[in-house]
Amino acid sequence: MPLSPHTFADALRESTGGPPALLGLWAGFLTPFGLEALRGTDLDWLGIDLQHGALEPQDVPPLLRVADASGTPVLVRVPSHDAALLARVLDAGPAGVIVPAVESAEQAAALVRAVRHPPYGARSTGLTRASLTGGAGPAAEPLLLPMVETAEGLRHAAAIASVPGVDGLFAGPYDLALSLGRRAADDPAVIAAIRQALDAARQHGRIGGLFAGNIALAAHLPPVHLVAADTDAAALRAGVRHTLDTFRTALDG
Repeated sequence: MPLSPHTFADALRESTGGPPALLGLWAGFLTPFGLEALRGTDLDWLGIDLQHGALEPQDVPPLLRVADASGTPVLVRVPSHDAALLARVLDAGPAGVIVPAVESAEQAAALVRAVRHPPYGARSTGLTRASLTGGAGPAAEPLLLPMVETAEGLRHAAAIASVPGVDGLFAGPYDLALSLGRRAADDPAVIAAIRQALDAARQHGRIGGLFAGNIALAAHLPPVHLVAADTDAAALRAGVRHTLDTFRTALDG
């Protein structure tokens, strides 16, 4: 039975005590047909990346239609803190939003106001895809996951996690590595920083997530709710390389 966006959101909120790692794919160019082709791959969730890659806000509803039909929850990483953009993305009806480069409790509180309906926020309502599909209204509030991906955000991770209305923290290892002056996301100092961010989420009863993109990094993680395993581009490259290598081996044999 397909899992609705708000059912996914509520299930995650209730699982903060002992999370299973839900594996997702980070999509930067995926089309609706491409998402249909992924049926049967045991994808737990899909991350639509509007910050980097080729996707635009108008690409979100078509992807959501396919994802909803297959019961694949969708989280959208928006490109900024802009309240109007956040509202438009949420009007399409994803399970939640991931917001980049959040560095203070004040920024997190402003995001809460932007994504929550009154009396908890200032987001307006109307005839939207979210309202037509049951993904809008006080009973179906989307997930709000600020990203910790700078040294400043890391310093304030606990304060960000403590803001009412914030559902969790989503670590961005690669930008965090750059901000800390490190070369790689699996550098011991970066791994320690990721753990610090995820610990802050756990200590406040919040969801923890991150983009991995690296098996070596994943092997060092503490328990976490959401893991974006890699991008659609990386998965395509790996799949094509594996297919060609397999055929070359067979032909050479």
